[in-house]
Amino acid sequence: MLTTTPRSGPRLTTGLTQAISLLSLTAGELATRLAVEAASNPALRLVPPAEGPMRPLFDPEGVAAPAGSLIAHVLTQIAAMRLAPRPRAIALALAERLEPTGWLGASPAAVARACGVAEAEVRAVLLRLQRIEPGGLFACTLAECLRLQVAAGGDLTPAVDAVLDHLTLLAHGDLAAIARQTGRREDEIAQAARLIRGLNPKPGLVFEGPMPLPLPPDLLAQRVSGEWEAVANPVMFSAEVVPGRGDTAAAAGIERAVEQRLRIAARVGTLLLRHQADWLEGGDPAPLATQALARAADLHIATVNRLLRGISIRTPRGTLPLRALAARPVRPDGPAAETVKQRLTELLRDAGAVRPSDARLSAQLQAEGLAVARRTVAKYRAALDQLI
Repeated sequence: MLTTTPRSGPRLTTGLTQAISLLSLTAGELATRLAVEAASNPALRLVPPAEGPMRPLFDPEGVAAPAGSLIAHVLTQIAAMRLAPRPRAIALALAERLEPTGWLGASPAAVARACGVAEAEVRAVLLRLQRIEPGGLFACTLAECLRLQVAAGGDLTPAVDAVLDHLTLLAHGDLAAIARQTGRREDEIAQAARLIRGLNPKPGLVFEGPMPLPLPPDLLAQRVSGEWEAVANPVMFSAEVVPGRGDTAAAAGIERAVEQRLRIAARVGTLLLRHQADWLEGGDPAPLATQALARAADLHIATVNRLLRGISIRTPRGTLPLRALAARPVRPDGPAAETVKQRLTELLRDAGAVRPSDARLSAQLQAEGLAVARRTVAKYRAALDQLI
């Protein structure tokens, strides 16, 4: 069970506010933020881990990637652009989010949040990256991917543009409908359709090299004197101040915020691990309301929610976001929702073609010690029916 340790309550200093703002960032997003800050302030240096796997994109001594890979190709092109430090850091953040297909795996708005910059600044860099060959790299949608390829070849006619705006109809082969809706001649639409069907919707797959390894989790679950503790992962990026260069006060503030982020994360992670000790050893997850966790950690619930979204931890049950350790109760003092869903899945599968009523399932769950209302069963069942 969670126990609350009496504390005087944290003062909301500038440093603490900055640390809290970093809590919702994943390990990769934190590396991105630090890289952008370091590019803007010579007094801050991004320090890679001394050992273990790391993404090469943020190596301060120079970028590298597996030969023949999509990332290696993109990094070479970015280096050739000779961007200023800040746009270059944003370009690397965008490259970090490339999927094997060559598409951008995050929206420009999400990248801007991770970098701590305006979305317009990210989009300006993105436009430059979208000129990299082969055409279609760094697209956010299928239509954008194909449009970039056509534009690169100088074939973006009004008819082609019209078809790209109606890809669903093109997939059904309904060229007449596209012609009617766009006011273009059907022979123009047919010619444009042939051009588009010859394009590569996944241009990144022409590269054969592997993608970089993912960043390691922020925390590690360890047994210390018989009790679970969350400790900072030593294989993580950090920040340090470079004296005599740039804004050293701002750099020192960021360095402290990163350290404080880990301290807060380790405190909450330890509470969660001890609350879920049975689950870590193969049992069922224990229900936990976020408000109770916030009280035990002596933190505002909004701070805890940020942390649960961003911080990850390696446990005996796998590497997970902290959110996975905060098993939500179906109701106050009730069983964990995950436990109920798992048992409900088993009951539905065992029933086979027979379709037991929600009331019957609720009664069976209650007989097993899982007190769940019929309407809750109906809600979970509606979602589970799509997976079974």
